[in-house]
Amino acid sequence: MAGVASSAHAESLWEAELRLGYGISVGGGDGMPSTRGSPLTFSGTASVAFNEDPLLYGYGGILVETLDRSSVGAVAGVRMLVGKVRLAGGGVRIFKPYTLWGGVVSVGTCKRLSANMQGCGSAEVTAYFAGDDLPSGHTVMQAQLVIGMVFDAP
Repeated sequence: MAGVASSAHAESLWEAELRLGYGISVGGGDGMPSTRGSPLTFSGTASVAFNEDPLLYGYGGILVETLDRSSVGAVAGVRMLVGKVRLAGGGVRIFKPYTLWGGVVSVGTCKRLSANMQGCGSAEVTAYFAGDDLPSGHTVMQAQLVIGMVFDAP
């Protein structure tokens, strides 16, 4: 625990992050799954630390999907920093031009590039389980590799 507490003091109390993700999407129901490329996702989030040990951040922001589908939505959740590993979980809601509701989890790490910028990479899974873009009894899961830039003030 001492390692976590000491790294918490070196971390920023706020962050702004820009992310880009792409991967695969598996959808279906009634025993008929289909696999294809996921939408290309762009997101921008802001996060604020609200706990020191363990270091926890609350985050929220916008999400845009492109390529085979175009949509706009929002993401929000909690991220925990354990050493150099970033663990996150939260919710996602697509609201234009259709609706989707789901949950998202990710695990990744960052490398400091300058005094106020980090490069990050993560693996992310999103499960959509409700909304008018899903037929009844169907779900869609997306697994993506995500790269991002985090701007902070250490």
